[in-house]
Amino acid sequence: MPLSVAIVGPGRSKQGTGPFIARVFMQLGCDIQAIVSSSLESAQDAVENLTNEYSIKCKAYATLDELLDKNSIDIVVISSPADTHFDYLHAALKKGCHVFCEKPLWWSNEPLKSLNDIERITSEAINLVTICNASQLVLQLNTQWPYTLPTYYELYPQLIKQSTVETFSMWLAPQSRDDKMIIDSVSHILSMLYTLVGTGKINNIESNFAQLTSGDDLLIEFNFLHAFGDTRVSISLAASDTFPKPAAYAVNGLRVDRHVELPDYLISLRTTDNQLPVVDPLECSIKNFISTIHSKASSDEVAIIDGMTHLAQIYQEVTQTKYQNSSNGKNT
Repeated sequence: MPLSVAIVGPGRSKQGTGPFIARVFMQLGCDIQAIVSSSLESAQDAVENLTNEYSIKCKAYATLDELLDKNSIDIVVISSPADTHFDYLHAALKKGCHVFCEKPLWWSNEPLKSLNDIERITSEAINLVTICNASQLVLQLNTQWPYTLPTYYELYPQLIKQSTVETFSMWLAPQSRDDKMIIDSVSHILSMLYTLVGTGKINNIESNFAQLTSGDDLLIEFNFLHAFGDTRVSISLAASDTFPKPAAYAVNGLRVDRHVELPDYLISLRTTDNQLPVVDPLECSIKNFISTIHSKASSDEVAIIDGMTHLAQIYQEVTQTKYQNSSNGKNT
């Protein structure tokens, strides 16, 4: 019997991934049974779009609780805005559903002012992992960038022989602005780091966030200390409404740019003198998730716990200087 799937956030507003995720799950033999959106009306519109574009016929609901009460669901996909994830995660796990979630795992509008706030986020992530382990449920982030690395190494085979990753850089163009760029983008960088060098510790965070003006790229740098050495990481974020989004990364200074060919969304990596196609990273991510469920393997605790801890650490360190300066300015 195919795995039954419910999708939270199935629309394309703000370049959402919900419809594409639904299509891949269907292509991989899953049954898309129901969807939840911000309102029943928008859910019904999404059902119509999924039917017209991908021949996916499913039911529309206004809340996830109602959906899970009325349907037997194996997998809940969460592709709604990050500040809605937390409640959806707990609702899905409470009902015994596996969860495939967009990055970041969740985010809260509560301020991060101290180490205690970061420890609270770490504790919440550990709690989610504990729930999954106790119920033999798989919780996985939609992690796509690491699946481009085989193509990257085809373009730069000399890197396979290098034992250390001295530097890692990434250029992204989120649709969000200001501090929301950090929330929307940093998890992508972290997923690449964990794949390249494993878990580690972040130190020496630097940023131009406090001096950021309209039109400037947000620059973030830090050291990532891991079992194989110390990698200097740099992130450049340029807010953009264009689609597809420009993106690139470099290991030890060797850069590739992502190229997307529309309308089929064919992805390739491009250097200054070469270009190679990439197997659809979204399909790879979902295949890995389904395989993890069938093999009864556990969730990736590094991706879940360290991912949230490091995101919170970077966000707090980058933003607190600007907000402290603003507070000090009001007091003078």
